[in-house]
Amino acid sequence: MKSKNTFTKKAFMKDYRFFLMFAGISLVGFLLFYLYPIIRTLMLSFTDKTIYSLVTTRLGWDNYVYALTKDPLFFESIKLSLIFAFTSGIMVLITSLVLAMLLNQKVRFIGVFRTIYFLPFIIPSFAVGAVYKNLFHPTSGLINSILSFVGFTDLPAWYRTPDTALLTMILISSMGFGVKMLVFLAALQRIPEDYYEVARLEGATPMQQFKKITLPLITPMVFFNIILITIDGLKAFNLAFVMGNGQGFPANSTLLFPIYMFMTAFNMPFRLGYAAAMAYLFFILILVLTLIHFLLSRFYVEKDVS
Repeated sequence: MKSKNTFTKKAFMKDYRFFLMFAGISLVGFLLFYLYPIIRTLMLSFTDKTIYSLVTTRLGWDNYVYALTKDPLFFESIKLSLIFAFTSGIMVLITSLVLAMLLNQKVRFIGVFRTIYFLPFIIPSFAVGAVYKNLFHPTSGLINSILSFVGFTDLPAWYRTPDTALLTMILISSMGFGVKMLVFLAALQRIPEDYYEVARLEGATPMQQFKKITLPLITPMVFFNIILITIDGLKAFNLAFVMGNGQGFPANSTLLFPIYMFMTAFNMPFRLGYAAAMAYLFFILILVLTLIHFLLSRFYVEKDVS
């Protein structure tokens, strides 16, 4: 008669094989499409690799030194990315919270409204950028047509001039509230209705209810969304590529860092090694900003949300 330990060991080995079968797919995908590119990019960052180069020379830290000391567009593109991420991030945070609160109301057909508000975010971002580019066209766009109809004569050129191109991108990106809105909506739905009933009985106004109940209880999701918005804003590519024709048009006013890195790698002379070094420097910047957010979260995130 077989012992209980034998049956337990066989059951464990069977479960272990199933685990390897299913987890192995994800593990292989991670190794091939995440870990290998990360290591490969790090190796390239220390070389003068180009697309057509047959011989690759190791440069040590030269690419990093050049980016930090001799490349004016490196810091200019980072500055534009920081301005874009900070300004549009604030607008996205506010719009997503306001819409989440509206969609949390108990009204008829609320599920339909939630679907309508989220549907645009399943459309590819390149297509969305092309639509907005037509809407904001200085001569034939719907926005300027409406402004002209209501009496405006000095119509803005939007993305066609250096003075307003980045602002146009910020206005468009402020509509990117989809996932953040859902995160806030999920947090709002976890707040017990009893809290609001007690507050109303005590005479609290809607603003007081928001400040004393809603905001403190959703601060963990505020922190989570701030991290998402910061990373999304810094690595924004599709909208800037469409609006600036992939070249930072006009006059490098839409030259966000991902666009500049793309141009460095895939425009003549195809400097893959230098672009790889730029990517790692940008990674360090994002990491530092994320750590700063974690440190600041101690001052506003409510730990006990039970």
